[in-house]
Amino acid sequence: MNNYCVITTINKPTKAVEALYEKFGERLIVVGDEKTDYGGWPYRKSEFVAYCHTGYYGKPYAPYNHYARKNIGYLEAIKNNPDLIYDTDDDNIPNSEWGLRFKETKASKSFGEGWFNAYEPMTSTKIWPRGFPLNHVNKGKELFGAKEAVVSSIQQGLADGEPDVDAIYRLTNNKSNEFKYDRSIYLDKNTWCPFNSQSTWWFPDAYPLMYLPVNCSFRMTDIWRSFIAQRCLWEIGQGVTFHSPSEVYQERNDHDLMKDFKDEVPGYLQNERVVKILSTTNLRKGIENITSNLLICYTELVVHGIFPGEELDSVRAWVKDYENITRNL
Repeated sequence: MNNYCVITTINKPTKAVEALYEKFGERLIVVGDEKTDYGGWPYRKSEFVAYCHTGYYGKPYAPYNHYARKNIGYLEAIKNNPDLIYDTDDDNIPNSEWGLRFKETKASKSFGEGWFNAYEPMTSTKIWPRGFPLNHVNKGKELFGAKEAVVSSIQQGLADGEPDVDAIYRLTNNKSNEFKYDRSIYLDKNTWCPFNSQSTWWFPDAYPLMYLPVNCSFRMTDIWRSFIAQRCLWEIGQGVTFHSPSEVYQERNDHDLMKDFKDEVPGYLQNERVVKILSTTNLRKGIENITSNLLICYTELVVHGIFPGEELDSVRAWVKDYENITRNL
């Protein structure tokens, strides 16, 4: 298969980079930034994308010193017409359970509508994903059915030890966590749970939805992307799938937890509102409308003050370059 992996880094090659290179070889795309240690790059034959590239890299969706610079790596991968793109970070190391995933998979469908804590059925620890509304953490047991065949163009893998949780969890608890074996949960239409960019599988139907917003904090860009992506997936008859056992373990890069908390405040205050806006936004059905639906979602979020107007310039530039690339594939 023609599979690609995209990461971004400001560090020297880590254990995760070494392990990912073993999996993907030259199809590992590493996006650099101003702080990247160029003395350690390029790494073997991985493709290194410097922050100073010209062409579409000069667009507003690839700002310096922001996690959204990863957008240029996604487009570099998409240019190669990949069967899938694995989206991860330089501190998430594939473990013995790691393996390629496929758009057609088996998972248990969630019951009900509204917020669903996808971590809860997979562990005995009281834990929730980054971006999950705090006032829903103690709502009760999440229910799901028996496994069945599903089609899911976005699939989230979990991380043992240091899963992706918010700063409040780390500041008040911060227990290490291990996930249960062989659980997969598919979130059906009108069911919401944030997913991240730390071990996420994307398939071609969803490539336009990989866009990371630039006019928000580092800690919210992939979370708000996840809500928009879920809303757009419903219009092509799909939902997001969460998988355990964990497929990576994290040797977490240094974090200032109070800075993380500050960067997450917009989410603590706005995540429910973002979802409410998206839930009432009218979109068009069909894969042919996926980029226009992406623009509609961002337009509504700008109208309601979640993003400034400049975000639409960035999204439009992304869509234009995505369409120019894919037109010739």
